[in-house]
Amino acid sequence: MSRLRLDRLFLVCTVLTARVALAEPDHTIDVVVHERPPLRRRVTIAWNPVPVFTISKLSFDLVITPVDHHALVISPFYAWPSTNPIYVFDDMGRATQLPQQGFSGGGAELGYRYYFGRGGPRGAFLGGSLLLSGFQVTAGNGQDSSFFDYGVAADVGYSILLLDRLSIAVGAGVQYTRTDKSIPPQQFPARIWANDGVLPRVLVSIGTAF
Repeated sequence: MSRLRLDRLFLVCTVLTARVALAEPDHTIDVVVHERPPLRRRVTIAWNPVPVFTISKLSFDLVITPVDHHALVISPFYAWPSTNPIYVFDDMGRATQLPQQGFSGGGAELGYRYYFGRGGPRGAFLGGSLLLSGFQVTAGNGQDSSFFDYGVAADVGYSILLLDRLSIAVGAGVQYTRTDKSIPPQQFPARIWANDGVLPRVLVSIGTAF
């Protein structure tokens, strides 16, 4: 290779090196945007509207969520179901009228829920609870008696907090209840508390979170 070509090659390399050295540094910044955590709500007070119009039951939920995902649920209630007078027939076709009966009493559920969301009662949830109640029965002839009812329940549902404050929850479950004394089969909805058995249940609540 001639000396002239070597000089030209050296000049080209020098110019390229100078351009690289004088080039502006790379100011690209790797920015990671972290998701803003939801506002934490530790206590929720909610009303259950559906049972009032379907099974004569007034109930409220107190949901305590001290940490993410885990909640204690306390649900006091009062119920006043009644039966209608009906006729039953024996094997001989003879009719006997069962008089109207009125039930009144209350109790509470103590339960646990696992919420898959964070910051309070948010997202899908799984739960279980214990049930305990006491009722007074007034027969058509005015005679009174009483009994206790106890059981367990399991639920699945979904809960949201609109504007981080308004709580709305829906769900479904199943419960098993048992009485402390034998009671003849009753009409719905009195049989929910008066007779042993497994029954489905619906959860709908609306309330305020703090």
